Formats: sequence, C-alpha cells, structure tokens
Amino acid sequence: MAVSTRARVTRAAVAAVALAVAVGAEASVGRALSEGGRQRLVAEQTTGYDRTDPLVASRSVQRPVLIADVPQRKVLNGLPARLAPDGAGVDVGYADAPVVLTLFEDFRCSSTRDFERRQGAELAALAARHQVLVRYVMESSLDQRLPGPGAVLATNAARAALSRGAFPLFHALLFANQPDEWVNGFTVPRLLAIAGTVPHLRGPAFDTEVRTVWYRSWVDAAQTAYNDAHVRFGTPSMLVDGNEVDLGAQHELLSDPKALGAFVAQAAARKATAEQY
Repeated sequence: MAVSTRARVTRAAVAAVALAVAVGAEASVGRALSEGGRQRLVAEQTTGYDRTDPLVASRSVQRPVLIADVPQRKVLNGLPARLAPDGAGVDVGYADAPVVLTLFEDFRCSSTRDFERRQGAELAALAARHQVLVRYVMESSLDQRLPGPGAVLATNAARAALSRGAFPLFHALLFANQPDEWVNGFTVPRLLAIAGTVPHLRGPAFDTEVRTVWYRSWVDAAQTAYNDAHVRFGTPSMLVDGNEVDLGAQHELLSDPKALGAFVAQAAARKATAEQY
C-alpha cells in the first residue's frame, strides 16, 4: 500500500513537470510567433512596401544607410520657393532676379544627379544673391523604362516639401542621396528618411502625402510641361529666359561653377543692354 502511494505521488509529480514543460514550451512558441510577427512588420517597413499606395509595388529590401548632406544646406534653408506661374514648375529664388534659368530634371536621372552635385552650391549662391531665379521642372519618364515608380514618388514628395517651405533643401538632398537609377531606390521609407533630415518637414500630413502620392496630378502636369518643351538634351536641360542652351557646345555649364556663374552674369548683361533699346 505504501509502495502504491509513493508510485502515485511520483506519477503526479512527473505529470506536473510535464505540464509545466508543455506550458513553458507553448509560451515560448507564442513569444516566438509574436516576435516573428514584429520582425516581419519591421521587414515590410524597411522594404518600401506600403499597403495604402497602389504605386509602390517593389518589395526589394532597403538596408539602412546614412543620409548624405549638402554643403549649401544653410543657403538653401534661406531661399524662398513657390509654384511657377504655369503651376507645373517650382521657382527657387527672388522675383527681382534679372535671369530666369529653367532646369528640366528627373530625380532618378544619374546625369542630373551629377549636375546637381557639381553645380547645386553655385546655383544656390546665385539665387541667394538675387542674380538668378531657378525654375525647376521635374519630369519622371525614367519610371516608364525602369523598374518601380521612384521618380514619381520623389517628385510627389518634393511637391509635398514645397507646401511646407522646404523644397530647396529637400530637392538637393534627393540628388545627394540618389540611388542607382536602375533600381527602385526612392521608396516611401527612403524618402521619409531623407525628409527627416530637413528641419520641421516630417509630420503626419507630410508623411500621408508621401505615402498616398497626394500630388500625383501635379506630377503629371510637370511631366506634360517637360514633354511640351521638346528640349534636345533630355535631363538635365537648361533654358535662359525661355531659350534653350546648347549644352553640347557649352558642356562646361554642367560641371564648372565658375563657368556657370559667368554664363548667368553674361545673360544678365545682355538682357540689361536689350532693355535699354
């Protein structure tokens, strides 16, 4: 009888231990599933995939990267920007500038990136000195030939930045952080990360406008303005007071800040002379 009692006690103890192990295992599995869910959510957040945006179809992984800055940040922060008279471009600088320099650009274009990295600081300085009004027309046709909607998303985000007085700096930062044009690198998370380096730009309204492509009609209008201009050199292309510049003959304007400054000064002098007669 004593032996039987001890056996029952032993079996009960073993059962209790087994139950505890089972419960602990179930809890561990639950924690693992929960953690896995969080990890999947983080993975989705870092891919650029956004459930609310029909344009964003890429799930390519975006690894964390540092956001490059621009040396002309302070100058750009002080420059005014507004919609151009036609509503499709963006004017950066002062209305009393003697020269209007129109630039046709694509945020995805590597040639435009090179131009902005080499001449962006000079353009900002000229605009700050009231010597030139820079009119940006942002087209996005590279999206039609390359994977993903990066140019459209970047142009939409730039328009959202314009509504908050932050276009000049955000525009420069987009080119400073342009991914390879052959990949869909301007994803929603990437654009928001870049915007996070612009003072007072990020917020619920801005983020929503970026995620939902709020300014898609403006993006289309800018594309139409580019198409209607029929420029010969694609992006970047340049007009001075409405006349296209032959960048094939004056290719130094794409890379030499001194040449660009002298070119703007000469254009202003010619205009002043013409106005005297």
